[in-house]
Amino acid sequence: MIELYKKIEQIWFKINQKIRFLLVGGFNTVFAYGVFVGLYQLAGLNYNLALITQYFITVNVSIFTMRYYVFQSSGNIAAEYAKAGSVYVGMYFFNAFALNFFVIVLKFGPVVGQALYLVVSTIITYILHKYFSFRNKKA
Repeated sequence: MIELYKKIEQIWFKINQKIRFLLVGGFNTVFAYGVFVGLYQLAGLNYNLALITQYFITVNVSIFTMRYYVFQSSGNIAAEYAKAGSVYVGMYFFNAFALNFFVIVLKFGPVVGQALYLVVSTIITYILHKYFSFRNKKA
């Protein structure tokens, strides 16, 4: 089983980093969005409470999958975790502002507003992780 994983991993890391980001980021985005929708619609949480709860649940998955499967980082894990965590704290505040803008000002439902936010945040997150959180100092 480990040999199969290593073969898959060798193929995976030959894929262009931007494509890996789209695939891993796509997984992370779908996971986070699903948690948000589940908390909001199924659990009945207020959309702001659903948002912060979703961040607490999904940020660790995102940090570790991005660190390894996208950026192949071997830097100091604690330092990178702190930097990536700070990116997500900033993104949370941007997300909360954008979501409330979509809901209160533009009158979109929270599920639609969050989907719209994800389009912009994907690009911003990639740039912040590439050049800040998991920056390859050799490159």
